Amino acid sequence: MEKIRLVYIDNDPEEAISAYLEQEYRNDNYEIEYQELSFNCQEGYEGLLQSPIVTSANVILIDSFLFDNDLRSEGKFSGEEFRIILRKIYPFIEVLVITQNGENKEYGIIPKYRGQMGRNASDYYRETLKAAIDESIERITIFRNISQKLQNNAGIDKLLVDRVEQSLNGVTENYDALKKADIDNLIKIFQSLE
Repeated sequence: MEKIRLVYIDNDPEEAISAYLEQEYRNDNYEIEYQELSFNCQEGYEGLLQSPIVTSANVILIDSFLFDNDLRSEGKFSGEEFRIILRKIYPFIEVLVITQNGENKEYGIIPKYRGQMGRNASDYYRETLKAAIDESIERITIFRNISQKLQNNAGIDKLLVDRVEQSLNGVTENYDALKKADIDNLIKIFQSLE
């Protein structure tokens, strides 16, 4: 059975969410490997982007106000903004954002459980999170299926297929981080070899 790595990131993890994800959430088609990561304000969002737990995740559940206490940033930084940054660097990681402030369809944010919702936290998360996580896993499944099709297509550059496959598996080569000086140095090295 294939594995899906599910990660919950929060600076103050909610016990009901942790309990639901660790003890109750199941998917009939995949083995779910659950991990929890406490956000460290001292490391900032850069620490999350470099965390092996984050880079190897398939689905991440992140708190919207995770970065409010980030002492290193000048402004507030939200989970939904982190979702966009993560999508640029790791395009095949699915990110779900949750908040205490209620649903925000404009940003695709899922509300956390509040006592006045008329049911217990476990039932609430079973109804809301299960569907959202299952949809994310379905998108991952589609990407994995297309990746298999790419690997079997001899007309597509093998290096490109390998990079897509590595990205699906949480391995990236950050070519975007090359600076002009790095490129100029590479050109000089190649010229000296001639």
